[in-house]
Amino acid sequence: MDFETPYEILSAYQNSNLPGYISDPRARVQFLETQRQGYFQPGNISGMGRGKRALLFGYLRKLDPTAFEERQITGDCTAHGSRNARDMTRCARILAHNEPLDFYKRGALEPTYGARGHGGQGMSPAVASRFERDNGFLSRENHGVVDLSKYCDAGIRWGAAGVPENVKAKCRERNVGTITLCRSQEDLMDAMVNGYAAHSGQYAAWAAQPNKQHYYDRVSPGWMHDMAIGGYDDTKTFWPFRVWFLMQEWGAWNQQPKEWPADYPPWVTGMIVVKDTDFQVCIDSEDCWIYSDVDGYPPQKLPDLGAVGLLNHG
Repeated sequence: MDFETPYEILSAYQNSNLPGYISDPRARVQFLETQRQGYFQPGNISGMGRGKRALLFGYLRKLDPTAFEERQITGDCTAHGSRNARDMTRCARILAHNEPLDFYKRGALEPTYGARGHGGQGMSPAVASRFERDNGFLSRENHGVVDLSKYCDAGIRWGAAGVPENVKAKCRERNVGTITLCRSQEDLMDAMVNGYAAHSGQYAAWAAQPNKQHYYDRVSPGWMHDMAIGGYDDTKTFWPFRVWFLMQEWGAWNQQPKEWPADYPPWVTGMIVVKDTDFQVCIDSEDCWIYSDVDGYPPQKLPDLGAVGLLNHG
């Protein structure tokens, strides 16, 4: 299945012809039971996110100006979401710890989607999390055993038989530090203000046109869909309520808000600004996964967005 325009893939989701996100409670339980910490526990970062904002999508665009522009052409939204969560998390760590900028390379999504366990469309986020925890991931480049320098159909082809062993061996050279399941918006704010991004799968859809308050309303029918969560704003200085930013990779499927905060990074094509009450579905689905590039979620202080590119990295 190859969608040539954003409107074709939107129509497929609306008509329930494309099960991109698959809810799999059994896979979720299996994941949680096979690691020491299954649920996100903020610990010493508890309460740090309230009343603040974290615009992790902007940090990633500083290092990768075309991030979030690999337009989805099949039912691999869960792999898009997990890749983007990984990349935002890795980028935040590089900037927070003043590491060389060339440590960052865009992640590939094909191995994750290839591990979905069937030859059809769609994937469980729990299955994606388990593959990435146990096998790691690859960057968007030619690895010899597989050329992932461009978004390709490898993940589609691998679904029924599984990811080849030589590709999994390459994946194990780059591991994900920690993946845990999120249970509240408060926990997610604590994670994000410290540079830890997330993705979520849910049955929910949003309008293509922003409303007069410059966010997007929930609409019906819903989409079985997964997206990375690119940040939040709980300051209530522009929007009078908390908002979240969903990173949609369908291309130009929606309209940009007419007004945008002056001190924000530029709006990203396809991004969805979501009111907190509407966003709760992303938590209640029990498929919101938080990523860390290390063991656990230690506190990190991110640089001011305006300073990125002026810092002495490496």
